[in-house]
Amino acid sequence: MTGTSLGFAAAALLLAVGARWMQLMLQGRIRRVAPYAALNAGAALLGALALLRGPGLAGGIAAGIALAAGLAFLALYAASGQARTPAAVAPGDRVLDFVASDDAGRPFALASLRGRPFLLKFFRGHWCPYCVAELRRWQELRPALAAHDIAVVAICADQPEEIRRGRAKHGLDAIFVSDPQLAVTDLYRLRNPRNFAPRPGVIIPLPIPTTILVDAHGIVRWVDQASDYMVRTDPTRVRDAIRMLVARASAPANQIDHLAVGA
Repeated sequence: MTGTSLGFAAAALLLAVGARWMQLMLQGRIRRVAPYAALNAGAALLGALALLRGPGLAGGIAAGIALAAGLAFLALYAASGQARTPAAVAPGDRVLDFVASDDAGRPFALASLRGRPFLLKFFRGHWCPYCVAELRRWQELRPALAAHDIAVVAICADQPEEIRRGRAKHGLDAIFVSDPQLAVTDLYRLRNPRNFAPRPGVIIPLPIPTTILVDAHGIVRWVDQASDYMVRTDPTRVRDAIRMLVARASAPANQIDHLAVGA
């Protein structure tokens, strides 16, 4: 193949991989990162080969884009792993109460939800496309959550005004808690040791994306902690956890210990 043909082939591969990745991300169906990393590496390699063969102007631009974007995506994949430290709570533990500001700047006490089940959702921020896609999928679960009076408490490091903008832009319905110093995140031992640096001199502390299901008595029943920020909880797993929680609530007292929500 000529350098120009290789350049266009590299760009086409990159676009196909990117389009498929976006589709699966929005649907919450990304399960493994490695295959996409390999395909991006292939696009970058084709781009490099094209440039070595001396493509024409258009082919050279396509090859350069494929090489630069492929390497950029590989860097993101390499940094996507999350710390494997256990959360401060596990199924069977009592939830850790806190008081923090909501997105309107008002104090919110987690204890105010006692008597109803709720989900705690720690996420990176409204700037994170993976978090926003996941929160949108949570919107699809609203009928199931509302049917069982399950509240959603979403916690991130964004300032209240940033949360309000994100809520308005994406139509999100939850109790949003602003945790800019990661005080609540640290209480649950969910701080990621890796910070996010969008540009020189700007450091954003990050939580490990985590979901915690709590019953009406304040007892943790399910914990799902991401090992890769690009791979999030399958909504079907959340529905399974909700069904198990409902089963526990309706089971006779002597059967409750035999019902466990999967981790």
